[in-house]
Amino acid sequence: MAGRGPERPTYGFTVAAAVDAVPAARRQVVLLAQNLGLPMSDQVLETVELLASEVIANAVLHTAASCDVAVTRTDARLRVEVTDTGPALPVLVDARPNDESGRGLLLVDALADAWGTQRKPPGKKTWFEITPGPSADGSSSTNSADAPSPHPRV
Repeated sequence: MAGRGPERPTYGFTVAAAVDAVPAARRQVVLLAQNLGLPMSDQVLETVELLASEVIANAVLHTAASCDVAVTRTDARLRVEVTDTGPALPVLVDARPNDESGRGLLLVDALADAWGTQRKPPGKKTWFEITPGPSADGSSSTNSADAPSPHPRV
């Protein structure tokens, strides 16, 4: 599905309420991101895949329900949004070395240019943005003048 118009296309899909649906969903995010016309290196695409995996897995694990994913180009940035039915907003936690979970949002916070959450009844939307770096052909993009994020990367 595409939306928003040719300057800011949005592609979306639904992820089943199963942890084993996450790998295919993260690969789908990468494929859709490549269709948006932003110059993205393999390293940037790997980062997008990792962050999408974390945000989608959180949605599926913490709600035991399906979630919706949207992949959008906003000026010079890639934006990935995951909407789920869980009312609790995700929070950064200090995971201890032996903890088996709790590092997903730390990765998002460290690697995304911006990320945030927004209540969207009955649940929420969690999103992140990446400013693509040089692509395989050596071209690069510039940062957009987007409004500040609730969680800008510093």
